Amino acid sequence: MKNTFLNIFISFLILMVLSLILFPKEVLEAARGGINLWLFTITPSLLPFFIGSELLLQLGVVHFLGTFLEPIMRPLFNVPGSGSFAMAIGYTSGYPVGAQVISRLWEENLCTTEEAERLMSFCNNSGPLFMLGAVAIGMFGSSKAGYIIMASNYLAAITTGLLFRLYKKNFYKKLPSTKNLLNTAIKKMYYTREQNKKSLSTILSEAVFKSTNTIIMIGGYVILFSVVIEFLKLYKILDFLSYFISPIFILLGFDKSLIPALLSGFLEITVGSNLISQVSAPLEQKVVLVSAIIAWGGISIHGQVLGVIAKTKIKYLPYFIAKTIQFFLAALYSYCLLSVIRIQEENAISHVFNPYTYKNPWDLFQFSLVIFIIITLTILLFAIAIKQYLQQH
Repeated sequence: MKNTFLNIFISFLILMVLSLILFPKEVLEAARGGINLWLFTITPSLLPFFIGSELLLQLGVVHFLGTFLEPIMRPLFNVPGSGSFAMAIGYTSGYPVGAQVISRLWEENLCTTEEAERLMSFCNNSGPLFMLGAVAIGMFGSSKAGYIIMASNYLAAITTGLLFRLYKKNFYKKLPSTKNLLNTAIKKMYYTREQNKKSLSTILSEAVFKSTNTIIMIGGYVILFSVVIEFLKLYKILDFLSYFISPIFILLGFDKSLIPALLSGFLEITVGSNLISQVSAPLEQKVVLVSAIIAWGGISIHGQVLGVIAKTKIKYLPYFIAKTIQFFLAALYSYCLLSVIRIQEENAISHVFNPYTYKNPWDLFQFSLVIFIIITLTILLFAIAIKQYLQQH
């Protein structure tokens, strides 16, 4: 089986090399599009989260959350309290920041391999900036569509997390007493800071270095799959696959013209979502499919996740199964929401505007940075309030 897969992969590489020679213009345009997407969209929107989460980890804030939220996260998801940090970042930043945070928790021994795999099942998701801004307003011209997509994705992720609490279930130790829990959590945070002998400048430099390496790795995957999608179009492979999938779409009552766009979304969600939004089909059907492929993440995101967890013992298969479950759950949740909420395209020329383009990378960076600062300040103010409470009592 392994040799068969290797032979298929080698054949695919040979075909790609030949295609680079046969279609140089198309490849250049696809690669240029991938570079624009990475450099002017992904980098400014994700880099603040990468750097900030690394700093919070080094400064002991995650250790505080791990101790304080253990009584909540353990019964619900069978993960340590530190998983709450991965959950908060994973739900507000976007792919693949959640996976990056979880891998760092594993490296810092804040969770076991099994716990990291449970966290991966529901803490690596698309962010609201993409779902509300790029997809809902930029592509569909409907803010209601964005809220439905976001709600269905988060509900699917939480449901999957509850299901995966049974994955390699272990009988966890007795939960810590809540009587002195706040004091214990704060002491844990300060103890972690004291144990870290690195200077603030060293911590900042390492955070920037690690985050930059991750961003470069993500860029490679984005450019690669932008070219791969172009090859699939040139060789009519998407049309060929559409022929076999069309009976399922007819059975479900979906427009067959959505199939090529959906298949593109299985590879890269930004490209797929944009193609789905441009198809002349009922808006409700398009929202259901976009919700599903965003929950799935696309092979490009899966490749990025593989790159993030490559140096850990975290297995990829549980993540793949979890995202497949989320694919169907997100479609189901969005279908149910659309049965009670009516939506319509509010802007007939919505495809002209897309905040996920090279035109406004600085705005993306600012918006992403503001979101992370709000999260960070909330956590820090919470810690300060707890400290004041302990001093008074």
